[in-house]
Amino acid sequence: MGRKAVDITTKRTIILLRAIATKPGVGRRSKLTDRQKRVIKLQQVRDDTLSLNDLIRYVQTSFNITVNRRTVSRILNEFDMFSYVAPRKPRINHRQRYSRLQWCYQHLSWAEKDWSNVIFTDESNFEILNRKNRIYTRRFRKDLKRFERSQPRVHKGGALKKKKYSTKLKKVPRFATNSC
Repeated sequence: MGRKAVDITTKRTIILLRAIATKPGVGRRSKLTDRQKRVIKLQQVRDDTLSLNDLIRYVQTSFNITVNRRTVSRILNEFDMFSYVAPRKPRINHRQRYSRLQWCYQHLSWAEKDWSNVIFTDESNFEILNRKNRIYTRRFRKDLKRFERSQPRVHKGGALKKKKYSTKLKKVPRFATNSC
């Protein structure tokens, strides 16, 4: 081959085929087989909140192969699975707000004994697995329900409060906007 940019035989094959094609099987072989890639996809479909680190641990324990985060992400992208942030739980609408207000006004006449049987779960913040952070889910790109999964939120603060064993109830300003 002389000092030409393209060899004459390469130029002839480009002219004959009218395209530049690579031979099949050229390049580095994949570390994972097609079956193993499908198993990784199946794990992600079963639990769409699995992180890449969880999938890497699964591959190491199941197949005894060490893979990189980028490799697992590329495999899932090949199956058209992309990462989305789960939206926050939607706020209540006007009809729900109205029905909660009606319920509260109906129960204003309850005695202190009746209220002692009620558990208000919105007074304390119960969090499992640090839900203040974002939740990432992987879904298929053409999945219409990919945005329906919402991140569960617990609203802080109560709707009604008692003062020192009195039967008077105090209405919190947040009550009309968020939750009862």
